[in-house]
Amino acid sequence: MCLIKRLTQRFGRGISIALGVAIVTVTGQALAQYDKDRMYTVLNPTGFPPPTELKALAPRPESLDGKTIYFVDVTFNDGDKLLMEMQKWFATHMPNVKTEFRVKGGGGYTAEDPALYEEIEAVGGLMVMAIGH
Repeated sequence: MCLIKRLTQRFGRGISIALGVAIVTVTGQALAQYDKDRMYTVLNPTGFPPPTELKALAPRPESLDGKTIYFVDVTFNDGDKLLMEMQKWFATHMPNVKTEFRVKGGGGYTAEDPALYEEIEAVGGLMVMAIGH
């Protein structure tokens, strides 16, 4: 428990306020003396992100009929459950669309999974990747 809070409970509010002011005053004086002897450099921890390169969206198919959609999970907080629900929806409402569920290898959503990408490209497939943030 905080010293000031304990003093308030034991001696009442007046003593704790006086003691709190004294502590702040002594600390402030010590810091003022300390600052005279040292010079500090303060850095901004946010940094500067690299410039963003704009890219065009991938071309959209005229229709999904006969296409294969890969639902790719990156194992982030139940993203697989969302993708499986999407698969069920497609099975019910768009039976002419084939769906495949895959878990992306490589660790994390930014890592590459060349084998999976080659498989999707080989069948002319489309991909929905569940990245939860």
